[in-house]
Amino acid sequence: MALSRLFELPYMMKVFHLATHDNFGGAARAAYRQHLALRSAGIDSRMLVRHKHTDDPQVQVFTGNRDLHSRMDRTVRRAWINRCEKKSRVNGKIGLTDPRADLLRFAGPEMADADIINIHKTEYFADIPSLLASLPASKPVVITLHDLSPITGGCDYPGSCERFTNGCGECPLLDSHQENDYSRKIFKMRQSAYAMRLPEKFALVANSRWTLENIKRSGLTGGRRAELIHLALDQNIYKPANRTIAREALGIGAGESVICFAAHNLGYPHKGGVQLGEAMAGLKFNGSIHVLTMGSSHIQAPPQFKHTHFGRIESDALQSLIYRAADVFVIPSLEEAFGQTALEAVACGTVVAGFAVGGIVDIVQNDLNGLLVGRGDSNALGQAITRLMKDEPLRTRWRESGEAWVKARFSFDRNASAYRVLYESMIGVKLAK
Repeated sequence: MALSRLFELPYMMKVFHLATHDNFGGAARAAYRQHLALRSAGIDSRMLVRHKHTDDPQVQVFTGNRDLHSRMDRTVRRAWINRCEKKSRVNGKIGLTDPRADLLRFAGPEMADADIINIHKTEYFADIPSLLASLPASKPVVITLHDLSPITGGCDYPGSCERFTNGCGECPLLDSHQENDYSRKIFKMRQSAYAMRLPEKFALVANSRWTLENIKRSGLTGGRRAELIHLALDQNIYKPANRTIAREALGIGAGESVICFAAHNLGYPHKGGVQLGEAMAGLKFNGSIHVLTMGSSHIQAPPQFKHTHFGRIESDALQSLIYRAADVFVIPSLEEAFGQTALEAVACGTVVAGFAVGGIVDIVQNDLNGLLVGRGDSNALGQAITRLMKDEPLRTRWRESGEAWVKARFSFDRNASAYRVLYESMIGVKLAK
């Protein structure tokens, strides 16, 4: 055996994540947790972001060239893209997400040095068509989906629309009757960008079974590799703990029944704020109810309920404390690729009520850790919340099963192991564990 081989060090894989934020919003938190899971598994994971919210030294901020010409070019490009997106927001609807951006357009040396480029949600940061065109076709690229925009003509959630399966156009979000509208143009941009990648060096990762099914149905993927890897969280933080202490810390009365709801933006229609309000208004419960909400916008709880709104929270420790204080966590989303808030609640030992949609059904199981009802059925949701609030022995029994359920399916170890297998298959190197 050669002397150099005898003293060869174990190979350390280098993974480079791209995301607009590292810890702001559900998609960013999920990307950052994947980064942490990989580092805990001994993989050299780093992030490049536009906006940094943590003090993690392995997260870098990309600012681009600061010379006058570059800044003017970015300003003009950003204005053009913003104009296109603004026109897609018809009658107050959520518009389309353009895959282009003004800042990160070409691969730099840090990407050339990485074994894997893992792209997350990068709107207003990375120009996906230009960036992929600048990378060698042999560079392994993974796109982790946090919604469906990477496989549609720009919508995060297509609802009942099936046009993403064959090219988009005539987009209902745009109230469009034109085949070659903005959604079709976005679809073609992504289609061309994905076509540049070698099949064995490109993969799409779904965060739920629902997301995986839609990847396979999309006209953008064309038989491309698709894998299911659930999101994960740190069970050293999100875990059951003394509920009484949590309530005392938050100033919640011992006799109050507590309902919790959280979303990055509570005002998005697909987050189900309207249905939650209807469900709470119809609750058949005689005790004192305290509603806890987390998120960037505000909802109105029924006037007879006490309501504490915590706003946007970046602290995992504080978030887990709020989950533990609740009797029932409600996730009334009408569309949800995963349902990370439901996972956080279950991990903290809080039972969940919600609609059986998207990735939520991967997390919440009836008669194990919560109750799911038909999509949009506010009356049934109210009945589920009422049942869970009234039945403390049921909540206690289900709370005890939550920790093991999360560990078996959504732990850092499980997430990192699944990504390791995917990465190894793409770079052709088997890592020592």
